[in-house]
Amino acid sequence: MLNFSSESPEDPNEHSLPLVRCPAIKSISGIILNKDLLGTNTHYYHGRTIPCDDQTCPACDDGLPWRWHFYLGLWGQNSHRTCLFEMTAKAADPLKTYRKAYGTLRGCHLTAKRVNSSPNSRVIQQATQADLQKITLPAPPDVLGALSIIWNIERPSISVEGIVKDAPKLHVQQDPELAEPSFPSNRNTLPSRNPNGNVS
Repeated sequence: MLNFSSESPEDPNEHSLPLVRCPAIKSISGIILNKDLLGTNTHYYHGRTIPCDDQTCPACDDGLPWRWHFYLGLWGQNSHRTCLFEMTAKAADPLKTYRKAYGTLRGCHLTAKRVNSSPNSRVIQQATQADLQKITLPAPPDVLGALSIIWNIERPSISVEGIVKDAPKLHVQQDPELAEPSFPSNRNTLPSRNPNGNVS
C-alpha cells in the first residue's frame, strides 16, 4: 500500500556525517561549526579506526598502541556541506590556541595540509577568524551521534570531569535504558594503559 504524508518520517541516520581526514596531496579548508573539540582514544584495528574501550578492548589486549583523535563539524563554504573532520591531538594544537583566545571554535576558518604527499605524513593546521558578515552558519552537528553511527555503538552519555592535556577529560557511560552496545563499546575514560599497550 502506498503511504503519503505532508511530514517526512524520522530519519534513523539523521546524525550521519561523512568522515574526512586531511588528504595526501590537496589541502582541506572550511569553517568549524562546533564550539569545541570532541576526542577519544582510538586504535587502528583490522583495517579501521575504532574507539578504545579501556575495560574490554581487544586491540589493547593484542598490544596495539592507542592514539588520541579529535573530531568536529567542518562546513565547506563552496559546497555548503558538513563533514566530520578527524585530526590527531598534535595537529589540533592551533585550534586549542584559538579556543583559548576566542572562547569558542565556532566560526573559526580551518585549513589543513600535510607536510608532504605521504598519506601518513604530519598534518599542519592553521586557524583564523572567518568573515561571517555575509554567512549564516548551519547548526553545529551532533559529533557524538555521528561517531556512534560510524562506529556502530549505542549513543553513550558523557560528562566533563576536568581538563587533561588542554582537552576535556570525558567520562562516558552507557545509557542504562539502551541495550548492550555492539562491539566495540564506548566507555571512554582515559585508559589505564600506556600507549605501548601495557597496563600501567
